[in-house]
Amino acid sequence: MENKKKSGFLLQGGILAAAGLFTRFIGMLYRIPLERVVGREGMGYYSNAYEIYNIALLISCYSVPVAVSKVIADKDGKGEYVNASRYFKYALLISSSIGLVVSALVFFLAPQIAGIFEYPSSILPLRVLAPTIFVFSFMGVFRGFFQGKRTMVPTAISQIVEQIFNAIVSVWAAYLLVNSVTETTQKASRGAAGGTAGTLSGAICGLLLLLFLFIKQRKSNKKLILSDTTGAVDSAGAICKTIILTMIPIVLSQTIYQISGIIDSYMFSNAMVNKGFDERTRSIFWDAYSNRYKWMYNVPVAIASAFGVTIVPTLSACLGRRDIDGIKTRIASAVKVNMLVAFPAAAGLGFLSKPILLLMFNHADDTLGPELLTIGCSAVVFFALSTLTNGVLQGINKMRKPVIHALISLVIHIFVIQVLLWFLDMGVKGMVIGNMLYGLCVCIFNWISIKKALNYKQEVIKTFIMPCICSLIMGGVAYLLYWFLCNEIYNHVIMVVPVVFFAIILYGVLIVITRTVTKEELKTMPMGGKIVKLFTKIHLLK
Repeated sequence: MENKKKSGFLLQGGILAAAGLFTRFIGMLYRIPLERVVGREGMGYYSNAYEIYNIALLISCYSVPVAVSKVIADKDGKGEYVNASRYFKYALLISSSIGLVVSALVFFLAPQIAGIFEYPSSILPLRVLAPTIFVFSFMGVFRGFFQGKRTMVPTAISQIVEQIFNAIVSVWAAYLLVNSVTETTQKASRGAAGGTAGTLSGAICGLLLLLFLFIKQRKSNKKLILSDTTGAVDSAGAICKTIILTMIPIVLSQTIYQISGIIDSYMFSNAMVNKGFDERTRSIFWDAYSNRYKWMYNVPVAIASAFGVTIVPTLSACLGRRDIDGIKTRIASAVKVNMLVAFPAAAGLGFLSKPILLLMFNHADDTLGPELLTIGCSAVVFFALSTLTNGVLQGINKMRKPVIHALISLVIHIFVIQVLLWFLDMGVKGMVIGNMLYGLCVCIFNWISIKKALNYKQEVIKTFIMPCICSLIMGGVAYLLYWFLCNEIYNHVIMVVPVVFFAIILYGVLIVITRTVTKEELKTMPMGGKIVKLFTKIHLLK
């Protein structure tokens, strides 16, 4: 029975992870034509506007899905279905009110906000993004509702639909706006605004899909409410207090992380201005950092984000039953699955940084982007683990811990960045080092708190050491194979895809023959049954 529950938890996480990877893949693909339309300067303005938008979204309603899923899972676990419905309705009211206010502030204060970061060309894209915050304030509550019911399918489907429309509209709107002006100085800003228009349209489409799925499930929800025999009906004040107190720690921990991106942008821009770099040059440097390095390592981190979302209601339900062994089992499984993915992803990005970026962006003369990705590839592991452990702490009601850890890590991060920028003159490479350090610090602090709260100890050899060794072997072989094939076929771009597929297969074989994963563990993972059958047929498993 326990294996089935664990398998179900991993399956839901796997569904959301697959959707996350698919949406990130779409995101990478549409950035190729988008960059060719708006140019690297325009992508710099686009990224800067996105950093500001993300912090506004986090402050207002980005935490809503996790918070709503937590309270609904808790009430459903107690059989209080009437209360669960009331919490959902009040969450809609609270989230939409906050979202409306923040959207208005971002729209009307866009000139002042862009001025602070010395990117005046980001005003227009920022104003286009502002209404998206209000749309997401509704979408987040509906996603949280479904996640609280332990199904990640609606969230996964809505993410895919959202990203598809985002990709199509971004490129189309950017093309129209770039060609609507004749002055070269305005093209980059207008193009960036077109790119952000896709985000708004995608959010609207995602919300409409969630509304449709919610209406379809209305009958089953009514049956649950009618089956409620607890008689528990919390007051409006108690509901609002619970929702807000649940949201605040999640908002703060996520906001602090996002603030690190905003502070990075400010510190980098300020340092580069003082060193005599103009806006265009600074924008190109920032594009290499945000649209090459950060975007690429965040693709595999989507898996950790998915399991971080899934684990919160799962651990909340276990905690309500006082099932400490169940909590430990689920933490161990989630961490191992994440590390099995994070280590090879980091190695792949590190060893194949140049061909991957050449395939994605087709800039043969770009040496900075690959260098940053090689230096900072280990950020995949640090942020995958920190994201998941944040979810663990939230799931076991240690809501303040991620906030405290993020704040301490941010202080360390700021100090190190200032030293690297001003005293060591490392420029954008210093930003990469500071970014990795932030993720590492959060990991360390989170693990200390989890160990104290649960007397928990993670298995090390098969969770961390063996995946790392197998990943390094995989990365080294893939690197040698890529350059050998390039010398024979003389087409660097074509060779990337088969080499990546070969690397994935090689890694899968390595972790099986070294017994890094057992047959039983494979069966509990998404698609694990089919993998076991395949490996048994080729005699890699008995």
